[in-house]
Amino acid sequence: MRKLLFVLVGSVTLFACKESTDVDIEVKDGEKRSLLAADTENVEELQKAAEERRKQREKEKEERLAKQTTMEITPLTRDFGTIPKGEPVSTTFTVKNTGDKPLIVNDAKASCGCTVPNKPEEPIMPGETGELEVTFTSKPGQEGKPISKSVTVTANIPGSTKRVTIKGNVTP
Repeated sequence: MRKLLFVLVGSVTLFACKESTDVDIEVKDGEKRSLLAADTENVEELQKAAEERRKQREKEKEERLAKQTTMEITPLTRDFGTIPKGEPVSTTFTVKNTGDKPLIVNDAKASCGCTVPNKPEEPIMPGETGELEVTFTSKPGQEGKPISKSVTVTANIPGSTKRVTIKGNVTP
């Protein structure tokens, strides 16, 4: 009885699933339509809409590139050496605008909650510098261990991000 029920359920399931291999184009009344389209638009309308979207993406890309500049952060790594357990230690990274447009630092995110970055709030003009301050406070369980934490800086630069690192050894 169980075998018969199993075969019956399997057969119904197998025949209930219809596999369609004709997903690209369907011809109805001499008009080509995409089965993937959510509407009844014809191929020409779909192609026109796709071209408009492509042009809009290209325009947005050009606008973004027109606002980009370059930046240099020094040093890229700061080694604190020995860090007292539970006491905050800070360092300052220099952020220089090496491009020809204002540098806007949109965000600075740390890799963990024990590291707190403070990014420059105002745009940095070409040739000028700003400061990225990073403070680290060890947490319980980090004693006697080396630490390496990163801060990702997001700005109007090619690739949009750069990363700085702090390192050290927390005293027991």
